[in-house]
Amino acid sequence: MKKTFISGASRGIGLELCKQLLGRNENVIAGCRNPDEAIGLTALQNIHDNLEILQLNVDEEESVRKCFDRLNERGETIDRLYNNAGIIDWKDLSEVSADSFSNILQTNLRGAFLVLRHSVCCMKRSHNAWIYNMSSRLGSIELRGNTQLGGAIAYQCSKAGLNMLTKQAAIDLADFGINVVSLSPGWVKTEMGGEDAKYEVADSVAKLITVTDQLARDKNGGFFGEDGGEIPW
Repeated sequence: MKKTFISGASRGIGLELCKQLLGRNENVIAGCRNPDEAIGLTALQNIHDNLEILQLNVDEEESVRKCFDRLNERGETIDRLYNNAGIIDWKDLSEVSADSFSNILQTNLRGAFLVLRHSVCCMKRSHNAWIYNMSSRLGSIELRGNTQLGGAIAYQCSKAGLNMLTKQAAIDLADFGINVVSLSPGWVKTEMGGEDAKYEVADSVAKLITVTDQLARDKNGGFFGEDGGEIPW
């Protein structure tokens, strides 16, 4: 049975991914910053014995290293990785602070890079490994100016950088049989997306899982939306 690792799993899309994959009787490892405070994950673990919760702070390399060293030492295989942890600041170019800009890049880009790199030891054991970098249409350079959403310049830059990480990692990891793609979940009603968003969390995640179920290896290095369509870089 496939084993999936999800970062940022204590709320929003990450928590819903846990719920829906566990509902399919899949094995899930949930990484989150504060497991003792992850009420939703704890509730799931009380129902599903195929859920493991591990401490993972993507902002701290030592935390990421310890998490995957622990899995690697016991010979764990990871078949799928949802590189999901992320934060947002909706402020535009003139308003965002330099500190906030740095924090967004640290979590959304540097954090994703750390999780991706340290997970490789476990993903090499899989016969069909996939890394799903959770991006956004806001990270598409080509689409800027063609959508209703503006602002969030730090977030946009972080996701554009994440897309480059996807593209290059897909090349670098191909010899290990590890596929890497960027996914956009759409505009979702989470703490990040707000109440005016298009999708309920459960609907977005169900669509994402359908997309990931259908992705073939010739899609390695691509950027896809919740509808399965390819998104321009």
